[in-house]
Amino acid sequence: MPNTINQRVLVRLPDINTALLQEYITTATDRIKARVEEETFPDELNSVAVEVVCAMHNKRHHSGIKNEGVDTFQVSFVEDILKEYEDDFHRYLVKKEKAENENRGVVRFL
Repeated sequence: MPNTINQRVLVRLPDINTALLQEYITTATDRIKARVEEETFPDELNSVAVEVVCAMHNKRHHSGIKNEGVDTFQVSFVEDILKEYEDDFHRYLVKKEKAENENRGVVRFL
């Protein structure tokens, strides 16, 4: 039986607050569903969700900061936390389209 996103994140972040964890999971899965235009969360993207949740948690004290200078005051912000997973989303969408078109144009006789 595959591990849930919750269980997988707890392996990486055992001390995380469970209410906060659930909020991160809900936010991450909602944003991923919107990105791939799905009504339900696709299991194929569980690993992406786990990594996004961990990144959200790790950045909680530095919300939105991409990098920060020490000698000079320099702060830049993360524009899109899901951007680094665009290749994963693209592969998922291509695979989904191939599956939908697999039997298109095929006539079967019984």
